[in-house]
Amino acid sequence: MEGSITRDGEYVVIRVHVDDAHGLRVALQPCPCKAAKSNSTADIRERLDRGLARTVSQKSYPTNR
Repeated sequence: MEGSITRDGEYVVIRVHVDDAHGLRVALQPCPCKAAKSNSTADIRERLDRGLARTVSQKSYPTNR
């Protein structure tokens, strides 16, 4: 999986090739085991999953519109 994580001011930018986005979503799915989990990490995982899904489903437009 190729990509990068950079800082842009007060933001962290995660760049993942669109072909790798689904694999990342699968990797971020919650563990099916019954062990105690952190609610905060589960929230991060869910928000990142939703953001990736939304980004992948958007139509791509030329940058010079």
